[in-house]
Amino acid sequence: MQKTSFETKALTDAPAPAMNASPSQSDGSSSGPTKADRQERSGLSESRRRELADFLRTRREKLKPEQLGITQVSRRRTPGLRREEVAEIAGVGTTWYTWLEQARDIQPSADVLKRLAQALMMNPAETRHLFTLAGRAAPVEVEEMREVPSENLLRILNAFPLPGLLLGSRWDVIAINPEAQKTFKALPSLVDARGNWLHFYFTQMDRKAVLNWETLAKKMISDFRLSVSDSLDQPWVAEIVEELRAKSPEFASYWREHDVTDAAATLVEVQTESGVIKYERAMLRAAEDPRLKLVLYTIATNA
Repeated sequence: MQKTSFETKALTDAPAPAMNASPSQSDGSSSGPTKADRQERSGLSESRRRELADFLRTRREKLKPEQLGITQVSRRRTPGLRREEVAEIAGVGTTWYTWLEQARDIQPSADVLKRLAQALMMNPAETRHLFTLAGRAAPVEVEEMREVPSENLLRILNAFPLPGLLLGSRWDVIAINPEAQKTFKALPSLVDARGNWLHFYFTQMDRKAVLNWETLAKKMISDFRLSVSDSLDQPWVAEIVEELRAKSPEFASYWREHDVTDAAATLVEVQTESGVIKYERAMLRAAEDPRLKLVLYTIATNA
């Protein structure tokens, strides 16, 4: 990478807006604001804008100029990169970027957020967090990165004494514990192929084994709809839905109802060789990667 000095006073960023310009009248692109950028504010709460501003500032301060090939010709008073350096690397206006770190009410586009993430050398988790704070869906290339659970998360799953599964963002089955293998006989092959849990339930699940199949099917669609609500622009969501609509009349019918319910535990009645077992199913997001979901079954107490 060619080294560049940012010590000159004049910077080649976008022209600074007029003194009486409002934040909504300038976008982050050095090519100039679009009509939508001039008309729209972010719509984010002050606390969210502050969190976004602090996140950008801390990422900037953690970077060393040498990491980006920036030559230091004088001692710096503050740690990390300067705002104008981030702005130039990302191809945005320095004043506009300063507004972002000041939590001003401006709306960064998905493209600008992507360039900022690259300029600040964010990892996938940080990039997803940046887009979430800005009220945007993460870019496809970030969402499509393979979800790999930590050894600690797998230990928790395997130590759970009752059936448990680990799902990815697309509801592909990443791992199951021994009790789930006993309860749902076809799951091991599903894990090997990273098969889709929703697809399995509607097209392969033995409906005689789940006595309240229809009630649970509707609840699963509700849970799926909620879990992908921030990813509706991703092509894989439409692919899953269209495939299931074509293969399962029940899915097509329930999906059209647009029912959404809360995340309360769901009753699951399973017919086993020793009799009927009533479970309560809960779905929990993993803190290490919110795309990962633990599906845990506990014995129902009030059924």
